[in-house]
Amino acid sequence: MNLNFLLRNCRLFADLDEGELDAIGQMAVRREFRKGQFVFSEGEPTRGFFVVASGGVKVFRIGPDGRERVLHVVEANDSFAEAALFMAEYPASAEAFATTTVVMVDKNQFKQLLARDPKLSSKIMGSLVKWLAQMRNAVTDLSLKEVPARFASYVLSLPAEPNKPIKVTISKTTIAQMIGTTKETFSRLLHRLAQHRILTYRGDQIRVLNHKRLEAIAHGNEKI
Repeated sequence: MNLNFLLRNCRLFADLDEGELDAIGQMAVRREFRKGQFVFSEGEPTRGFFVVASGGVKVFRIGPDGRERVLHVVEANDSFAEAALFMAEYPASAEAFATTTVVMVDKNQFKQLLARDPKLSSKIMGSLVKWLAQMRNAVTDLSLKEVPARFASYVLSLPAEPNKPIKVTISKTTIAQMIGTTKETFSRLLHRLAQHRILTYRGDQIRVLNHKRLEAIAHGNEKI
């Protein structure tokens, strides 16, 4: 695995030069996880943050009602647990939802590197601000939008090619948790979307049949 190639393709490090990537690579450790294995648990002392090389991880918390609340899903070339840089304990849990390889960047070494290199620190802070804005938007969606709008927004955020189905790497149960609903309610929503010929979701593929109506649902301009 080429560490510099992996780090360069991660949004957190997209603006770094080769020397900066080399410095971070020296404090990174590769780790493997089986499906269902925890990368870390909520309340565990922070050791560092992570970049996914392959597979995927869901980051979640358990609500007061005992239900799992998926905060976000992280796949190849993306990072997670950046808050570990500023916290003593992980504020949520992370679990591999497939056979997964991650690279862990040591928290203390990384903070020392930032202290020594103000230019690098500025670049990283800029990336973190963008990430926080994305997370704020995601939280706003979850609190203000209804379930159909949340799901429509999720589908529209997925990488897609014209006239081709979208391959989904996470389970329907995880998607239901991510948009804050039950598996049963999600199944009924999928049935309505198929009936209205807006989209179909079979196996691991979503096929969007009416992009304009899906956008209208995402923006709250159409109810279904």
